[in-house]
Amino acid sequence: MGSEKGSGSEDEPLVPDEIDDQFYKDLLSKIPEVTKALRQKDTQNNADNVQRLLICSNRYKCNLLLEQTKCQDFEDEVARLNGQLEDARKITELDQETIAQLREVIESAWRQKDAAILREQTAQDELTKLKEINEDQAETIKNLSDTRANLKHRRDDNREKENLKSEVKEVTKRLQMQRNYTTELEAMNHTLEEKNKNLIKVLDETSTEAFNSKKRIDSLTKDLNQMKIDELKYTEQIATSKLQLEKLTKMKVRQNLQILSLKTNLEHLNTQHNSTCNKLAKITVDLEYAIQERDKNKRDLAQKANLLKLREDEIIKWRQENSKLAKLQDNASRKYCALEETRKEIEDENIRLKTQFNTQEKEFEAMRRVAQQLERNNNNLTKERDTLKRDLLVEHTKAEEFQETVQETQHEIRALKDSLLLQERKHKKLLDDIAHLNNDKTKKMDDIQNLLDKMDALQNKIHLKESYELELKRTVSDAEAQYSKLKAQHEILVNENTSNLRNIQNLNEEKTKLRKNIENLQNAIETLKAKVAYRDGEIGKLQLQVDKMEKERRMLKNELRTSQLNHQHTRNELFEKKKENDKFLKSQQEEIKKLTRLQRDLDNMIDEKNSVCAALNRKEEQYNELKMEMENLQRTHDLLQSEFSQNCDDMKLMRTEIKNLLTERNVLRKDRENAANLRQELLQMHRVLNQQRVKARALQEEMMTPMNVHRWRNLKGKDPHKCDLIQKIQFLRKQLLHYNVTNLEQERALKESQRLYTTLKEFIVKLPSIKIKEELNEVKSALSLKNRKLKALKAEISTKAIEEKSHSVQLEELKNDLTKVKNQLLQERKSKEKLMQERQTMMQMQIQCMSAPPHLQTNFTPSLKHPNGI
Repeated sequence: MGSEKGSGSEDEPLVPDEIDDQFYKDLLSKIPEVTKALRQKDTQNNADNVQRLLICSNRYKCNLLLEQTKCQDFEDEVARLNGQLEDARKITELDQETIAQLREVIESAWRQKDAAILREQTAQDELTKLKEINEDQAETIKNLSDTRANLKHRRDDNREKENLKSEVKEVTKRLQMQRNYTTELEAMNHTLEEKNKNLIKVLDETSTEAFNSKKRIDSLTKDLNQMKIDELKYTEQIATSKLQLEKLTKMKVRQNLQILSLKTNLEHLNTQHNSTCNKLAKITVDLEYAIQERDKNKRDLAQKANLLKLREDEIIKWRQENSKLAKLQDNASRKYCALEETRKEIEDENIRLKTQFNTQEKEFEAMRRVAQQLERNNNNLTKERDTLKRDLLVEHTKAEEFQETVQETQHEIRALKDSLLLQERKHKKLLDDIAHLNNDKTKKMDDIQNLLDKMDALQNKIHLKESYELELKRTVSDAEAQYSKLKAQHEILVNENTSNLRNIQNLNEEKTKLRKNIENLQNAIETLKAKVAYRDGEIGKLQLQVDKMEKERRMLKNELRTSQLNHQHTRNELFEKKKENDKFLKSQQEEIKKLTRLQRDLDNMIDEKNSVCAALNRKEEQYNELKMEMENLQRTHDLLQSEFSQNCDDMKLMRTEIKNLLTERNVLRKDRENAANLRQELLQMHRVLNQQRVKARALQEEMMTPMNVHRWRNLKGKDPHKCDLIQKIQFLRKQLLHYNVTNLEQERALKESQRLYTTLKEFIVKLPSIKIKEELNEVKSALSLKNRKLKALKAEISTKAIEEKSHSVQLEELKNDLTKVKNQLLQERKSKEKLMQERQTMMQMQIQCMSAPPHLQTNFTPSLKHPNGI
């Protein structure tokens, strides 16, 4: 009956192809009955194993649910990142639109500049015409002066003088109108040039920012694509692990059912239980030995960890030394700031002593403060760069400490020493630069003192320059406002970069979590495989014991057969042979069914092997694709570096050309201003010349027609009016002589002032202008930004190289796992083949036993006497 039940259960599949919740619930409902039955049959160990399997299955189910939730969370995060990418693309489109608008504005500004240049040319033509008119008027004045000598009556002279004065006034009015127009044109040109500069700066910054944003978007898209590829890989791995888990669960269920069937068939073998208990005791002893070995391994690991800690302490000491060097650099910078503050105090004392030059010195102080702020900003930027370098070095060292061995730590120490040498060299360079700056400052202070000595003669011209200085202050304020705006935009971009970096870090952390989960699943699978192997070993041992018992039974049966062969009848033999034939046919059918099942299992194992091989091929293809992508990225990086170097050279050439054009423009402006001042002075000198000519001619006339004063002494009483007029004329002559002397002295002073003015002008032209300093600062800032970008690109390349190394390590680990799985499969096949052979032998022995004739009670006692004494 038991054999019939076993055969009926073997016809149907033990586990369906797809495990549903209902099947799982049915199994859970049947487990308590199974445990009760096992406990009633004194098999508590089997009952405990059943309960353990139930607990493990529940845990695996919970882990599956958690992994499903995690996969959903990852999909949501990927969708969110896609949304961020779309937002970034929209922002880039808006930036491109703004760039186009700025280009249009710049083109309009250039057009306005061309129109202003045309106006200047027309104004210069008008000035040349006015010069010609002035020359003609001077010639007419000379002619009039010649005619005036011929005229006798003073009334005509007075009328001509009045006409000339009116004409001169009209000419002066026209000149003033033209001067006002030229000043307005110059102001318009100045404002337009400033606008053009600002627009060019904005264009450069926007172009660089757009290029950077495009690069960042491309890098983010590449990272997202890599993340998607990794997610697909991990999902495939999870799916394969799930399939393996399902197959293992099926195998477990089948093996458990087989164990139960074997145990039901072998209930009468109580002696086997004692032997198994002894074996369990031996296994516990082996486990204790294994635990002792594990403790030894733990101790070795602790010793290695202590060694690593000691090396970490050494690295910390090196870092402390680096921090001390940084502190020394900070102290040097503070001393430099203290020197600058003392210099400021000295300048303030000079300002207090020289109250007459407050305006110019205030402007110099403002420009110095701007330069100091720029120097401080440069120092802050260098400090930030150093801190970033140190952080990057610390991160690299940490990553290499976990991945590399003890030998690589020595390489890191050498790299740190090299970096220290580089920092010392940089520190020496900075000290040399500080010394050069101090020398330049001393030279400039000497030049300033010489200028202050010479500026005593130019107090009258300072008021004219104050208006120009006010305009410069306005331009400086506008530039500061634009600088604040650009700084705010820069801060916004920095915040966006930090947010993107945080998102990338979160994604990397989630990657590590997924990898850890996969490793945990693999470890769980390995533990399950070990358990399955252990149970297979137990089954083999039980089967060996069964074989021994069956051999003993066969020996007894053979003895019974020998005693009963003489007493059997031929008819009974024929009848029994027929029965044996029927049974043999049934057993043959059962064996055929078993063979079909085993073939199915073999097919399933072959399919699993093929799937594993296909997965390996896919991973190898993916690895090759990643290699190709990295090669392409390196090629693009090299091309970008070459283009970047070419663009830097072009920028340098353009900057030199711009500087030359600016210097030429400044020289032309100064020449134009000097020409206007010289024209005014020429007009004044012409007026003085005309007055002196008139006075000289009057004196000549008086010399030609002298007046006898002695004859007019009696006129005081007769004609006092004429006498008063004569006295006034004499007084006026004395005043004219005095004025002529003073005019000569003033002319000498003017010549000396003009000489000083020309010398100062040449000296100021040789000095570097403020615009050149601003351009130098801009070039330095652009270079620092490009250096940062290059460092960021290098860091990205290093991270990608590290990721490639990790991928290669993972591939090697997967290959090793595959080899292990293949070895396990081969071992399982060998064990199955052994089991099949043993089963065949068992079936043959059973057939032989069944074919033997029934024994009699008469010959039972002598059959116990065996020659071996059994």
